Amino acid sequence: MRLHHAEVRFASFQGVGLDIFMTVDNTNSFDIQIRNVRVEVFLANRYNLPAIDYSPNTWLPAGEKTVLRVPVVIPYTLVPRLVNETANSPYINYHVRGSADVTATRAFGVERDNYPIDEGGSIARGDMLAAAGIRF
Repeated sequence: MRLHHAEVRFASFQGVGLDIFMTVDNTNSFDIQIRNVRVEVFLANRYNLPAIDYSPNTWLPAGEKTVLRVPVVIPYTLVPRLVNETANSPYINYHVRGSADVTATRAFGVERDNYPIDEGGSIARGDMLAAAGIRF
């Protein structure tokens, strides 16, 4: 499981919606299921977002790469601090750390829990500001 990219998607009463996309490369000769994803997201190498516990329950075909979406919300209370700290950069760095639970094969139900995720990337600062309604 590798980090593919992240996209700012929307703004809601909770905050700015961010989708983190993970690429899962199923090199097995059998299908696998991603049952649960538990991750923490750190923004600007400093701010820890609330923990995410997501259950996509998605089957991934054998021998294929699949992109899995994990929804994240950046609380509005954090946006002003991010704006100030990243004023000199066009990007906001993020790091995703956690684990996923996987079931191997539909027929046998073999499970592996706590498959590690530890990846970093960046999002465009302007996209986050635009979604939050901040003019720049």
